[in-house]
Amino acid sequence: MFEQKVVEAYSNVHSLVSYTNDEAISFDGSQIQKEFFEAWKEIESFYSKTKPKQLSFLEVGAWKGLWGLAFCEFCKVHDIEGLYTTITMIDHDPNNRPLFKSLDYMGDNGCVSNLIDMNTFDERALEEVRKIGDKFNIVFIDAGHKYHEAKNDIDKFFDLAEDLVLFHDIRPIEPDNSCGVYQAILDSNIVLDREICYNGNIMGIGVKYIK
Repeated sequence: MFEQKVVEAYSNVHSLVSYTNDEAISFDGSQIQKEFFEAWKEIESFYSKTKPKQLSFLEVGAWKGLWGLAFCEFCKVHDIEGLYTTITMIDHDPNNRPLFKSLDYMGDNGCVSNLIDMNTFDERALEEVRKIGDKFNIVFIDAGHKYHEAKNDIDKFFDLAEDLVLFHDIRPIEPDNSCGVYQAILDSNIVLDREICYNGNIMGIGVKYIK
């Protein structure tokens, strides 16, 4: 079971987590399990017909590497050669240093992983990502949640997606001082194909299919 494998990987690498698949905040405060695993069901469904042998995943802003761990387990379950890349400025939050443990786990489990330790506002950010790949099958945007931060990341990295883009923290809908992701999506003329939201006015995951 994919979900249980992700929970076990996270528990082994970081802290003990139980599989609940409910609407409570989980994974050290980073995700709502029901939203997280439903997003992965969307990804699984998308690739169920094409059954790719290789996939690449760009994460813009990683917290401890949960999505990278899940991508690694997804690739193992489906016999896919995975390439994971994240652009994350480690010094932005010292509590995020466990991300290195996730990167090590990926490497030990057959998934190539790359860390670009850089602020996404750096003028070299897009150039550095493109050194690894001009396109990525999946792009997940989850760095800064304020409007100007999300808009910057969308402007720079959205077009790198070949298959689909996911956005975290699409709630609240109305921007406030701490979160304006949804408004940034709207102002980028992006119409989400799916909004996965189970806990009122917080978090939520948006899905946009490119093809």
